Amino acid sequence: MDKAAFFAAIAEILEVDGSGLTGEENVRDIGNWDSLSVISFVAMVDSDLGRIVDGEKLKSAVTLNDLAAVAGL
Repeated sequence: MDKAAFFAAIAEILEVDGSGLTGEENVRDIGNWDSLSVISFVAMVDSDLGRIVDGEKLKSAVTLNDLAAVAGL
């Protein structure tokens, strides 16, 4: 998965239009980043990338690029 596909997957989780996402957006400002979104993100990283999300890194993630780093991209 490249970053564009990753951002599209995040946009789907957040139920927003993913066109034009650069990675610098604050995840809490662009959509419905709530506990269900966090669970969906963790599940997507596990199923699509085969990685386990570090909870401490996830808690400190602010931007979409931070989430990509948490996912190992």
